[in-house]
Amino acid sequence: MSQNFDRDALEKFVDFSGLPKVVTFDSNPTNQKYRLKYFHIDGTKAMLFLNFSDDRAEAFRTQFYEAAKQYSAISFLIGDVTASLGAIRHFELKESDVPLIFILASKSKYIKPTVEPDQILPWLKKYADGRLAPDVKSEPPILRPSRRVRSEPIPVVNNQPVKTVVADNLHDAFFKSRKNVLLEIYAPWCEFSQKLAPILDEVAVSLQDDEDIVIAKMDGTVNDIPSNLSIEGYPSMYFYSFGGILLSYDGGRTAEEIIDFITKNKGSKPGEEPTPEYVKDVL
Repeated sequence: MSQNFDRDALEKFVDFSGLPKVVTFDSNPTNQKYRLKYFHIDGTKAMLFLNFSDDRAEAFRTQFYEAAKQYSAISFLIGDVTASLGAIRHFELKESDVPLIFILASKSKYIKPTVEPDQILPWLKKYADGRLAPDVKSEPPILRPSRRVRSEPIPVVNNQPVKTVVADNLHDAFFKSRKNVLLEIYAPWCEFSQKLAPILDEVAVSLQDDEDIVIAKMDGTVNDIPSNLSIEGYPSMYFYSFGGILLSYDGGRTAEEIIDFITKNKGSKPGEEPTPEYVKDVL
């Protein structure tokens, strides 16, 4: 039976967690909820991007679904190049390299451009055996004033409840602001980021009377992100307190839960402690 991109195929390949063994990134609304969950879960991800009208599309599907069966610890996604263009650009992949297979691990990335269907399983076996070299160019950048980083312009007007931060002012606005700052790193195309936006607005308005608390956001698709802000999916949130304590926020996504987290972790007044070692890495 052909593994078509339709409801029957999805139901056939849904595993015990409610996620298909291979998530499909296309324009079919049936697949949207699975795509949202895919980009939000932790763990190693393998993504195959191709043109679904390619004559070899069925051969690609067959090999990729077989890989998903063999490597159950990896989450698999197959994407049509047109529908998934935002993701392709976000991961700084090249459309000209499609069809390509891409592995996103916790600290490294691996890319096989212009892949053929019969190369998928051998390439994944090399990864599983530890015989693949990571894509060095895709390692997360470290922000240093001595070199130019990718950044949006610093906003001239920044009077919204949630403040806009860019790479060029991240150090001053987040690490050296002497305030308690909650920073969201988001992607405009990410549905989870879109859903979180009004919630953060509510948080910012609720806390606006406290001048020592700042709610901020930065577009992670157009601004370089320092290596100590590990981003495995969007949106990601970090909290930096008066006392120089950097915390990753992994709690609930309601305004009440976020406010409770800030209240429990904020400092009582601006601290004078020296910059922690992990912040010096971005200086």
